[in-house]
Amino acid sequence: MADVHIVSWNVAGWKKTVEHIQRFKGGLPSFFERHHIDVFCMQEVKLSSKTIAAEGAKIGADVPGFESFWACNEGAGAQRQGLNGVATYARAGTVVRADCEPLGERELDKEGRCLLTDHGAFVLFNVYVPNSSGGSRLPFKLRFLRALRAAMQRERAKGKAVVLAGDLNMKARAVDSRWSSRLVEVPRIAESLDSCVSGEAREAAMSVAAAWPGIVAALRRKEHRTFETKRNGQSFMRWGVFAESTSGEVARLGHPMGSEEWAQASFQVDGAGVEQDGDVIFGPASVDATYVLQRPGEMSVGDLAECMKRLAGVELSQRALRDLATSFGGISLAPSLCQWFEAVQRQDGMADSFAEVHPQAEERFTCWDQSRNMRHENVGARIDYILVDRGFFAPDGASAHPVCGLKAYAGRPQDSPEAALAAAILGGLSQPAAYAGGGLPQLEEDEYAAQFRAEPGTGMLYTPPQMSDHIAVTALLRGVPVAAAAKQRDAASLRCQPHRSSKRITDFFVRKPSTAELPPAKRVAVGAA
Repeated sequence: MADVHIVSWNVAGWKKTVEHIQRFKGGLPSFFERHHIDVFCMQEVKLSSKTIAAEGAKIGADVPGFESFWACNEGAGAQRQGLNGVATYARAGTVVRADCEPLGERELDKEGRCLLTDHGAFVLFNVYVPNSSGGSRLPFKLRFLRALRAAMQRERAKGKAVVLAGDLNMKARAVDSRWSSRLVEVPRIAESLDSCVSGEAREAAMSVAAAWPGIVAALRRKEHRTFETKRNGQSFMRWGVFAESTSGEVARLGHPMGSEEWAQASFQVDGAGVEQDGDVIFGPASVDATYVLQRPGEMSVGDLAECMKRLAGVELSQRALRDLATSFGGISLAPSLCQWFEAVQRQDGMADSFAEVHPQAEERFTCWDQSRNMRHENVGARIDYILVDRGFFAPDGASAHPVCGLKAYAGRPQDSPEAALAAAILGGLSQPAAYAGGGLPQLEEDEYAAQFRAEPGTGMLYTPPQMSDHIAVTALLRGVPVAAAAKQRDAASLRCQPHRSSKRITDFFVRKPSTAELPPAKRVAVGAA
């Protein structure tokens, strides 16, 4: 029996991320050691099998004491070669078998989004779930999720416990997105004033109810057109949503958008749906669509605040908006996706490891829009998960170590929003990208060192923003039976190891990197333990 520490991370391009890691003393072996890794799952590696075979040493496919397995997009489908891709590293001798086509449907498997590794007592599905692409890929996403659920059930029928790790591209709970992103059914607010958590929220709700008919009328006449915007001294043409306010002035709503489709989908008041072929429908006809994207009258709290200010001339305080989100806010997710998530947890008995161990944690997100420096405001979402069959996961036995290395901030407990913000910016060691351009500052040694925790545990690893727009999530499994790997790999497992298929004699004489640890950080993170 042994403890197993699982780390899962959307690396947003492994070549770039591993280059950062290799810059620092000890390289990838030290990274694994300092994170106490037993199993390391990556998503969005963005590598083809050919690249892995040719550049295995450069990308760290062979880490001493570990084996790596890969599922790649070879360009056989609609998406170009090298997109997506997932990889799993596990301690040598602990993987019984691997499968880079575990869903059993070629169209789904060929995108390189799912990898199964069998660890004896449990199987691990490492996934990068498709996004909905504004709704057009929702049918494909649901096909993928249904096939994934069926594959997990097949493994349970063999007597295996199941662990699901990866970027699920959706939120499990309303609190897994910032308050401004939560959806409210605006027409129901006036009917539910008793649900308000504060007097300020009640006043705001009454103002919204009074202004809503005028907002609806204005948004039904909204226009989508291009306009010029400037950034870093350069001019760009972007799409915007324009509507007439109660004062008669035309106001632009929301951020500049990259496409007309995105602008059309924004600030909808009459609902949106999608047909099985991916055709997105807006307005009253959407109620008859195959899938619902957004119900009539639903709007995010942030968009509602924008409409109140720019169309109705009423500016609501941030406290009132937060309270509205707490009182009425729901998950900003298509109902069919909510149903899938609920079924996996309630019917299939999977536990959301982070939520189980840290149920009171506020504003703990795993992904941010770094092009707008949103990590430095902690405006993000938790879309990265490690789900574990409940009978195989004991929260009481999970490490009580904090969610991250920052126990508190300004005297606030680790579950507070203030502590979450401090964690996101590594206690002030991480600096935002300059508005003049040039991207994020170079990753310094002390900022790199701040990600490491003293002990393994269930929670989040705040990896520096230069390495990915996601951070890693972790789960500590206690008392897991140790597996004995097969002496000879089957064909399916061998397909998951393209770097093994083209070993050269010189590969066996490459000097192994030192496992020496990094020197202590020179700067001290604010609020660090």
